[in-house]
Amino acid sequence: MRRETRNDALWKFGSYIFLLTITALVLIPIYWMLVAATIPQSEFFSWPPRLLPGLHYLQNFQALQESVDFIRSIGNSLIIAVSYTALSLVLCSMAGFAFAKYEFRFKEPLFYAILATLVLPIQLLIIPLFLLITQIGWTNSYLAVILPWAANPLGIFLMRQNMKAIPDALLESARMDGATEFQLYYKIALPTMIPSLSALAIILFLNQWQAFLYPLIVLQEEKMFTIPIALAQLVGQQRVNFDQVMVATSLAIIPIFLMFIFLQQYFIKGILSGSVKQ
Repeated sequence: MRRETRNDALWKFGSYIFLLTITALVLIPIYWMLVAATIPQSEFFSWPPRLLPGLHYLQNFQALQESVDFIRSIGNSLIIAVSYTALSLVLCSMAGFAFAKYEFRFKEPLFYAILATLVLPIQLLIIPLFLLITQIGWTNSYLAVILPWAANPLGIFLMRQNMKAIPDALLESARMDGATEFQLYYKIALPTMIPSLSALAIILFLNQWQAFLYPLIVLQEEKMFTIPIALAQLVGQQRVNFDQVMVATSLAIIPIFLMFIFLQQYFIKGILSGSVKQ
């Protein structure tokens, strides 16, 4: 008994050391980014490296704003990411509800065809999408970035798997009480999917917030640049403005951090809820 207790204690100690090591490996680069945002570029490669924050954050931010209109880029990214997330949540939840609770012709082939699009690389779709957006006249607009990816295949899959857990008897009893099909969706299905919707919202927001290649193609005017495109403007052929890059990066992670803080209680629950069949 004493030997088992000792082994358990050693196992817990090793686990804690491993977790602390992983946490340090994750947090140290973030801490260095925050410190680097507050020091002049001349101190970036000094030895020993500076470990405490400096007083140049405002100066670095002013230099960043002079190089690119970063405040406008933050606004563009927020408009695109929030609008895309909201629209995609509606479309994915509606499609997931249909695939989970209705029977219609070619249901299974259509669902697998949607899943098959997950294996298509984005580089394969950029040229056709760009030509289509150009013909429609949506170049340099928010719609050009939001609409082509609104019906997210991964989101449809997650919603379908989670909505399968809703008892059919519950829906049938609601129908007997006079509920319409749309009322079944937004009064019964959606309230039970809050954890799954929150988890999907984080995934969708993060994907759109950090999207670079496709927005770079369709957003050609500086006033429409998102944060990743604005960051790319700070990297020149002869010089990299590290101080400005660090300030921009420190500002760019704030919305993601806040979103995860507010929705973290639902994230794991939402991801795993569709993996258990009832």
